Amino acid sequence: MVALAAVSVVAAIGIAGWLVMSGTNVFTLGQPKMWTAEGLEAFVDDVDEEFGTTEVVEAYLSESYATVEVPVDGDASRTITYKYDGGFTESRKGTRSAEESTGLIDLREFDAVQTMALLPDAPEMVGLADGAVSAIMIRLAYGPDSVVADVPEVSVHVETEFGETGSVRADLAGNVVSIDTD
Repeated sequence: MVALAAVSVVAAIGIAGWLVMSGTNVFTLGQPKMWTAEGLEAFVDDVDEEFGTTEVVEAYLSESYATVEVPVDGDASRTITYKYDGGFTESRKGTRSAEESTGLIDLREFDAVQTMALLPDAPEMVGLADGAVSAIMIRLAYGPDSVVADVPEVSVHVETEFGETGSVRADLAGNVVSIDTD
């Protein structure tokens, strides 16, 4: 019995050592990647569970983590930003000026499948074939003839190793509305 326990411990240590040496993040093992429909849907579900709503000020999505800015007690002029990597950690508190929109975006309206479909073609779409997607932003943007940011937008950012950038802007349904090169 003692020998079996010793073998189990040695096996567990060996597996953990292999995971660490291989560069696998053992803390997020089994967590969906952010740039997958499953990962984004899990993120939205976790936002709802943590904050009791999916209405947010904005969200930033990298490949391995996200940040989400939420209003304090429903007051969008005061916000708290949290880092998400399978759980939420407060990263900063802030305020938004009167010139900024105080609107919110409902992450449940975000079509993760359609947005993820944009990623493989985004570098070509912005004319940076050697670029790669660097981030996805979900925020309120300025619409035509708008004086405040009031149109929900998904922005897929592309960057090359030389610092050239561009973005594909889409509505929450994943329909491309504009392509920008910086």
